[in-house]
Amino acid sequence: MIKRYSVLTRSVAGLVIIALLLSACQQKKKGGFTVEGEYKNADKLALMAGPVGYAYLLEVPYGKEQAPVILDSAKLAGNNGRFSLSGTVRAQEVYEVVFGNNALAVPLVNDAADVKINVDLGKKDDFYETSGSEASAQLRDLINFFGRKNFEMEQSMSQLDSLKGASAPDSVLLAATNKKNSAIQELNTYLRQFINTNNNPTLCALALGWSSRSFSKSEFESALNDLVKKFPDHVALRGIKQDYEQQLAQMAQKKDSTWVGRQAPDLALPDPQGRTVSISSFKGKYLLVDFWASWCGPCRAENPNVVQAYSEFKHKNFAILGVSLDKEKDAWLEAIKDDRLSWTHVSDLKYWQSKAVEVFQFQGIPFNILIDPQGKIIAQGLRGDELESKLKEVLN
Repeated sequence: MIKRYSVLTRSVAGLVIIALLLSACQQKKKGGFTVEGEYKNADKLALMAGPVGYAYLLEVPYGKEQAPVILDSAKLAGNNGRFSLSGTVRAQEVYEVVFGNNALAVPLVNDAADVKINVDLGKKDDFYETSGSEASAQLRDLINFFGRKNFEMEQSMSQLDSLKGASAPDSVLLAATNKKNSAIQELNTYLRQFINTNNNPTLCALALGWSSRSFSKSEFESALNDLVKKFPDHVALRGIKQDYEQQLAQMAQKKDSTWVGRQAPDLALPDPQGRTVSISSFKGKYLLVDFWASWCGPCRAENPNVVQAYSEFKHKNFAILGVSLDKEKDAWLEAIKDDRLSWTHVSDLKYWQSKAVEVFQFQGIPFNILIDPQGKIIAQGLRGDELESKLKEVLN
């Protein structure tokens, strides 16, 4: 679950990576590091993404609301050439070298005083190499492998959802389910092996953050505890553990303060076309009010389950109202399209200052409530198989 001011996602070279607690939690020390770069084919990138006049060294920020911190910049002279960037060391962290208008970005770890990169700006995939920094090279391999396996997992989930929506035969659904489970298992096996064998705590923390999407709760907790024991002085890992324990405590506290059994308060917000849509307009149907955001990684990971539930029950007096805590309309609409969320959506685009937070007083997302046709809340916080099981209970 993503909490306000919690760990968010950021796009790097077309791949979503998690900006962990590294920037916020690491101990600071004096010193600096340099990034010596060689680039080519700036004109090809310019054709796709506009002028590429500078390279920037960015510190990965803690939290989506914080703008990236530009530590240094270098003018790119011509379509091929060299550049040099430098930054202040904050112990070991993740940085990015960004070209042009954030068209391409190279993620780095400052485990060495001098990091070298070689970038082909005319390529979309495998467009850079690093040297002088073992952690940066390992980070590149981690991103590439995770990207492939995560894509296979999401693709298999999407295919299974489509087959369920098309009422495919049981034999076809079984084969698709086995394919999905195999993709998840392959991804988890890789992440588990990486976490258990890699000796860089910064990279292990990154892999751990990714594993939260596919590991079971018990396996994630075991991996987290093992890493804290393995790297007891690593401030970021201790911070992740503390944050996770706080979230568990808050979830337990929320169970004592439930909406279940109460009449749903009304909430009216604009849809993408600016038309006001209210919860009360769905009276007479079972309604799942799903609170989420495009920037919320756990929300996006949960969306396939919601899509599956909608496909299965949308013809049984069931509807969904998606309520987003986004601030940027384009990002909101793009996430709706990419995740195939084909139900009604609303947002006042006010982030955690949204009217939805004021009315329903939730502290984290994803969060949802299930309302019966008379407007009474009959469940909340339904995730994964819990959502499908509850809908089967009330709709069948």
